[in-house]
Amino acid sequence: MWSHVDRAVRSVAHMAELVAWGRQHARTLVFAMPEAGHPIVVTPRADGCTIRRCMELAHDAEQEARTISNRLTSSHEALRAAGRYGGGLVPFGYRKAPHPSGSGWCLAPDPESAALVRTIIEDVHAGRSLIAIARRLNESRVPVPRDRHAQLQGRPMGGRRHGRDFERFRWTSGTLSKVLRSPSLMGHRTHGGQTVRDESGDPVLIGESLLTNDEFDVLQDALLRRSNGTRSPRRGTTALLTGVAYCSGCDGRMYFAIRKGYPYGDYVCRTTARGEVCPAPAAMRSDWLEGYVLSRYRRVAATDGDVPRERLLRDGVVVTVGKGRSGGAPSRLTGPDTSRLTFTRRARL
Repeated sequence: MWSHVDRAVRSVAHMAELVAWGRQHARTLVFAMPEAGHPIVVTPRADGCTIRRCMELAHDAEQEARTISNRLTSSHEALRAAGRYGGGLVPFGYRKAPHPSGSGWCLAPDPESAALVRTIIEDVHAGRSLIAIARRLNESRVPVPRDRHAQLQGRPMGGRRHGRDFERFRWTSGTLSKVLRSPSLMGHRTHGGQTVRDESGDPVLIGESLLTNDEFDVLQDALLRRSNGTRSPRRGTTALLTGVAYCSGCDGRMYFAIRKGYPYGDYVCRTTARGEVCPAPAAMRSDWLEGYVLSRYRRVAATDGDVPRERLLRDGVVVTVGKGRSGGAPSRLTGPDTSRLTFTRRARL
């Protein structure tokens, strides 16, 4: 039961699916409609008049949603064009401040994080890797951009990510790269990672810049030399056990790594990429680990069919991998050491 149609669906297509579901499962749909004085009741055998009324209301809800979306989009575009802050995560190095016009908000340098940006850039030019810089920031308990934003808003740091709760988030090389490559360091308003420009093609400014254009260009050249031209758009993973395999040494996710010249790869602990140090980093051949997980899952779930990654994640399957030992007999090449593996499921199948 819903109070209004738009509490259940926001489009005609969704209403059609809901009505079809009700008929398939012999369920009655009820929309209270307090303004009309009487509810709309859609039984599995509802007549065409009732269905048509539901479709009309769903169409109205769809139009309303589209109107609201367009209005919000236009509002944010206007705020960006005027250099005003429209909400959301503040670029690292800045804080929210009253707009000089007296209406709304803009962004101004945050003395604490702006000084930190300068220090990070000095470390980059000194030849330190982003992983090493991230590790130092974590050891010094410096808040990441998301946590710094929470601090400035008077909210607690940390939150939930990948199904885990964190008191505070940690710096990674990826986080640093995103901060250092953002045109917001030059005081530019950005959208989707790109500079917002006015009708004349000039950058829309959010406030005082942290770096001059020349300083920003020098920094980008330094970062580009480090990447050796290997940066490419991020692609979705096709690895079966991403989000399923975890390292027992640090409880962090394991990720697939390609072995050049081999038909298989490895699942490895990537703690260093998060700016941390794992006391016992684990790794295992991908075909061995995937075969083990699929075998255990099929036995528990009593299925012989294909098992995609989405199903493993939905059913809460987790395999924990312990660190292996060096050396050993040739028998170690015949399959996985299952004594290093722990198979569990956190949700009922």
